[in-house]
Amino acid sequence: MLVYNKIDIEDINELAKENANKLITDAENLYRSNIEEIASLIKSKKKKIVLISGPSSAGKTTTSYNLRKALNIIGVASHVLNMDDFFKNTDQIPLNDDGNPDIEGLCAIDTDCIKKCLGEVLQTGETMIPQFDFVTHKRRDEWLKCKLVGNEIIIMEGIHALNPEIIKGLDDSKILRIYLDCETSFYYNNEIILRARNLRFLRRIIRDKRDRGVSIEKTISMWKDVCSGEDKNIKPFKSSADVIINTVFKYEPLLYSTLLKKEFLKFKDNFTISSFLQVFDKCETVPYDLIPNDSLLREFIGY
Repeated sequence: MLVYNKIDIEDINELAKENANKLITDAENLYRSNIEEIASLIKSKKKKIVLISGPSSAGKTTTSYNLRKALNIIGVASHVLNMDDFFKNTDQIPLNDDGNPDIEGLCAIDTDCIKKCLGEVLQTGETMIPQFDFVTHKRRDEWLKCKLVGNEIIIMEGIHALNPEIIKGLDDSKILRIYLDCETSFYYNNEIILRARNLRFLRRIIRDKRDRGVSIEKTISMWKDVCSGEDKNIKPFKSSADVIINTVFKYEPLLYSTLLKKEFLKFKDNFTISSFLQVFDKCETVPYDLIPNDSLLREFIGY
């Protein structure tokens, strides 16, 4: 699959000035072609379970549903499952050193239940899926029936989806592992000014503020722990992926300059914010309205 490993901001600025709509469309089409290629692979290899993992703000949720749409177009229906529904009741989760439940660790997930459900799907074509209530922090009494008919498949996404404990003992030939990442770095005058992890950080800042009511300062304070959790629980299993999708869109820094620069100026004395402002000063802008409604980035920037 074609991916970007290095992007020069100067080049993207020129493309934005010439035709911002084409810049955005080309980037979106690259992502869509990757999804379509994977859908064809799933069909040709007759996979029954697709596991999607990746770090925070890599686009797991949107990619799961985009893959579902691409599969449907070529005649393969699918059921999207969220690994969050396999959370243990909070009072059953071991505590961190700080005395709080370790909700980021694999210990928070009922791996036995996942293996049982996926095993039943592979053997009989149907199973019962638990439902987790994030208000009560407990599993609901009602479970949902999941039945595969014909060539239907399951797509499961979650940060622990590529951990081998999830599928231990299952028929590996029926499973496809996908890892999402933002592997691209952005350069200016041949120097890196924006690394991949920081791109996801900007996505998270926007989504946290818009959807979760979390302040920019709070997201900044949490990011170190988020990254630590990724290094411990997610990235070690990247090498086991059958497919890696780079979810970077080459126009992203220009979009975030549009959306965040004015807000960030309120916090310009913050070291982290000031470093991003220096990046934005080197970027042209692209109109928010040009981003397609079905773009992966809408998961973060809203509609």
